[in-house]
Amino acid sequence: MKIVNRYILTNFLKKFIPSFIIIYFIFVLQTFWLYFDELAGKGLGVITIFKFLLYISPFVVLNAIPLSILLGGIMSFGSMAEKSEFTAMKSMGISLKSMMKAMAPMILILAVGAFIFANTALPYGNFKFSNLRRNIKKKMPSVAITEGIFNDFKMAGINIHVKKKYGENNNRLKDVIIHQKVNGIPDKVIIAKTGLFRSDPNNQLIQLILYDGAFYEDLTRQQKKVSERKKFPAMKTAFKEHTINIDISEMNKVNMDETSVSAAHHMLNVLDLKKEIDTLNQKRLKTKKAFTEEIMRRNLIKNTSKTVSVNNYKDIYQVIKDTGLINQSVMKTIYSRAVQKAEILKQFTKRKTDNFYHQKIRTNKYIHALSEKFTYPVMVIIMFLVGIPLGAIIKKGGFGVSVVFGVIIFVTYYILSMLGKNAAEEGGIPPYLGAWLAIFVLLPLGIYLSYKAHNDGEFVQVSNWIEKIKTLVGSKKK
Repeated sequence: MKIVNRYILTNFLKKFIPSFIIIYFIFVLQTFWLYFDELAGKGLGVITIFKFLLYISPFVVLNAIPLSILLGGIMSFGSMAEKSEFTAMKSMGISLKSMMKAMAPMILILAVGAFIFANTALPYGNFKFSNLRRNIKKKMPSVAITEGIFNDFKMAGINIHVKKKYGENNNRLKDVIIHQKVNGIPDKVIIAKTGLFRSDPNNQLIQLILYDGAFYEDLTRQQKKVSERKKFPAMKTAFKEHTINIDISEMNKVNMDETSVSAAHHMLNVLDLKKEIDTLNQKRLKTKKAFTEEIMRRNLIKNTSKTVSVNNYKDIYQVIKDTGLINQSVMKTIYSRAVQKAEILKQFTKRKTDNFYHQKIRTNKYIHALSEKFTYPVMVIIMFLVGIPLGAIIKKGGFGVSVVFGVIIFVTYYILSMLGKNAAEEGGIPPYLGAWLAIFVLLPLGIYLSYKAHNDGEFVQVSNWIEKIKTLVGSKKK
């Protein structure tokens, strides 16, 4: 029995290790290509690019291990079934269950290793990766610009909004809006149809050249007298070309190993995530309590257990109206002030509601990240339960068939994970459920395949479906 177990493990490892190496490099190249725009043409050294690839490795490894186990199981057991080795073992009284038991210790070691890796190496890798990306963005302003929002350039004292980036290295800009600040206060607004980032390696400046636009400057701060401010409120100037110089001497001193971002949900381990979740929940409770007290204060409501009938207020209003002490103009003033107060209260409530919503999303991200730590080892076990029986059922050990089934199952897992993550963070489903959604779907599949393979059944009764189709087509012809 030990010889058979050794043979099964050796056969599996011969498929698992090459599959892992291939999948690892495919995922690394895919991720590198995803961030290629941030790396190309930035004057980065080989060591920096190597660090970039190294820091994304933990995430790649945790995604490559389950898929490698799936492909290794399909190819190894499919090859044994194709060569009738699987049938010979069963004739010797070695069932599929016994074969899977022989591989169970190795799978458990991989599962535990995946959890430790997700709890230690993954947060550290994400921490270093995020800070490295942040430092790379400092090397080139065009990289730091996100389309559709205002981006703060402290070194130039401007906030810049760009509708679209294009051209080589995304250095050309379309529909540019700039708020130029003086002493931290927006003082000038510049609008241009197009723009261009141009740099000279011989000096310490980057030029932002704007074309076909105008700038609007507030002149009221320059006038000390109020009367003069009314005479010169603002100035508008059109231009064909306007240049803003950005000093990059500080950019060239950027240390790629500098770390300043450290509290994001994907940079923490299990213990830190639990502490952060408790802190966020306490903060939300305090914010809600303060909001309730503010609403009561603004409406002059005292915290009392007495119930007040609305009819009492109606009677008081009617008495005041009947006495004629308040004329129509005063009533209009009271109404307008009440409406104004209600509008202010409405806007205040809306801002607080939006604040609560963002706090909830942030808390959900941390809860989802905590739950996701435990899904990695479970996913290793599920891919083992799916891959081994599937290989025994399809009886094909080739790389092509294995890749087809493996990709289908892994893509299903990935889509379910993304759907669960998005739904959990938006509050559509509980965050814990979002992290385990893919597990809940694939676990029954693994149990079903194990049952079918143990009883020498087919994944689906293909022959029965073919007969039904033939019967249906024949009846239609008649």
